[in-house]
Amino acid sequence: MDLSLKIKKINKFNEYILLDNKSKKEYNLVLEFYGMKTPKVNDVLLLNANLVNPKSKWYSQPYAFEPLENDDLDLNESDMAGLVTKDKKYVLKRIYG
Repeated sequence: MDLSLKIKKINKFNEYILLDNKSKKEYNLVLEFYGMKTPKVNDVLLLNANLVNPKSKWYSQPYAFEPLENDDLDLNESDMAGLVTKDKKYVLKRIYG
């Protein structure tokens, strides 16, 4: 995953304001999470750069994620994400968007 994005703010309708830790660029994405606790401010989302680039064929809105199961190991990188919370690390798969 190319980007490490810190959750700066969560607005209504699941709009997440994300800050790239390296470039300090800000992104606004609509995100949904299933089968896990909802991320909070200061959690870190690891994403493929194609998912935040409107010119990419992989770009879409909203994105929905759920925890990756062992039988989902044939996914490509743009279908996977990571989430680092205070208490736990998740490997996620994109199920929509």
